[in-house]
This record gives sequence, C-alpha cells and structure tokens, in this order.
Amino acid sequence: MSLKILVTGGYGLVGKSLQKVVKACDFDGNFYFLSRADCDLRNSEQTTNWFKQYNPDVVVHLASRVGGVYDNMNGNYEYLVDNARININVVDSCKVVGVKMLINILSTCIFPDKNVSYPLTSNQLHNGLPHNSNIGYAYSKRLLHLASHLLTLEQQDKFVVNLTPTNLYGDYDNYNLQSSHVIPGLIHKTAIAKTTGELQVYGTGKAMRQFLYVDDLSNVILNFIDLYKSGSLNEIEISCIVSPPESSEISIKSLIEEICHISNFTGKIHYDTSYSDGQYKKTASSNELSKYLPYFTFTSISTGLKNTIKFFNENREQLRL
Repeated sequence: MSLKILVTGGYGLVGKSLQKVVKACDFDGNFYFLSRADCDLRNSEQTTNWFKQYNPDVVVHLASRVGGVYDNMNGNYEYLVDNARININVVDSCKVVGVKMLINILSTCIFPDKNVSYPLTSNQLHNGLPHNSNIGYAYSKRLLHLASHLLTLEQQDKFVVNLTPTNLYGDYDNYNLQSSHVIPGLIHKTAIAKTTGELQVYGTGKAMRQFLYVDDLSNVILNFIDLYKSGSLNEIEISCIVSPPESSEISIKSLIEEICHISNFTGKIHYDTSYSDGQYKKTASSNELSKYLPYFTFTSISTGLKNTIKFFNENREQLRL
C-alpha cells in the first residue's frame, strides 16, 4: 500500500520543488500538498482538522514564515510567534492522528552565533544564543526540534527526521526586494541593474555561505521516505545537516560576481557597507548526510544559478516580486 504523505507549505519554495521532483521521478506515494489558503497552521483547531481529514502516514513539514536577514531583524517578534504557533500545532496534530514519520526542515541560521566549532554539526544546535538578527525565527525552529524530540520519547513508534539545509535557493523563491533571501534578491536586483547600469548591494560581501539548490533538498526528503518505507532507518530520531561539501563555501562577493556573469551584467557594483553582513560564517558539515545517503551528489552553484536565473527571466511576471 502506498504511503499517504501530507506536505505543509506545499506551495512555497521547497513545496513546489518537491512537487516537481515527485512528478519527475514518479515516486510511489500519495502526496497531499497543503497551502496557506487551505489551512491557517497558526490555528490549532484548523490544523488538527486538516490532519484528521487526510490521516497521513508521513508529514513533511515545510511551512514557515521566512524572509531575508533585514526582514528578520525588523520583525523578530512576529517571526517567533507565528512560527512557534505553526510548529507546535503541526507536531501536536501528528500526535493526535498517529502520524508515523515526521520530517522537519530546520536551518543553519538557528545555530549559536558563538560557542560552536566549524564545520557545524547537529549536536551543537543548543550550545548558545543564535545571532540576534534572526533570534525570533531561530527559537521557533529550536522549539520545533525540542517538541519533536519529546514526542518520540512519549510515542516510541514515531520516526522524526530533522533536516537542516544550508542556504536554499531555486525556481519558486520569493524575489521581493524587501523580504527575499540573498540569491533571489540579488537575481532580481541584477535584472533591474541591467537597465540602470549600477547594482546596489548591502554589506561588504565578505560573509561566507554554502548554498543548496532546492531540488537537491527535495531529493534528500524523498530518499529518507524511501529509507523509512524499506525499514532501513534504525534510529527513531535523526538530525542531519543537508549541505554541499565545505569546499563549496563562497563569499557573497563571489556569489554576486557569478550572478552578474550569468546575467550578462557588466555595470558598476556598489557595496553599501552601512548595512550589516549578518553572521559572518556558518560552515556546515556534509558528513551527517553521507552517513545515510553516501552516494548523494549536489548540484554545483554555477549550474543551480543558471537554472534559477533562466527560470526567473522566463517567469518574471508570475513570480513573487
């Protein structure tokens, strides 16, 4: 019998990627992609009712209020409250309806700003305060991690997989200049700069990041569902960073130059150093994923950017700008 798989946040960046990847590989499972128009996950009654309606075997929890560093800095309270409500309601609904497997998506930005050693590993998550630029979002994700852990202690037939991707980017991202993450924001800014002749960017460009093409994360999610279906998961709780190798880490300055090159922008780049760079680096280990998926290969930043910029240019009128 095919598994019933409920995906929260089914029409966001990862959700739409997962839809595309599931269709392309003809994955054996009945997927139900939930959107915010279907259910307000901040409302506990609505959330539980939707879970009861679908009675899923597996929940892939993607839903979250997300934004770039400056949007987080200006709205830490709202990020904390909205996401805490969403995450607790989802975990509690998994408990109520007897979901067998819960896959959570965390983020490397929720790790401590200090008192960590690089590369980051999952066991360092609670070693100290996260960076103050996104402390609200970070604590809501830490709460998700804790609530899921406590649920496995109470119901030991549950499988919980906490996947922590590095900086995601891809086709169906938020390209709004006020609330986007770094890559979609830069792609949009560069497109505009081709008409003005000058690209204005925030910060010094010195911050270092590992970027993860969103279709890679979708494939990792499906691989873990396959491991569950085959009975190959020997741990009821798994925490795993999903990251390209450490050698793939690049500076924001190098990223900007690559986007400009692919976009054929040859104008002036102006760095506004009055803006914060955010956390300087958060290098993550790829070894945790290798333990479960030893042969998994990642899309290169060059290929991922080419795909994403092509998608942006071809679908600009329909995207979140």
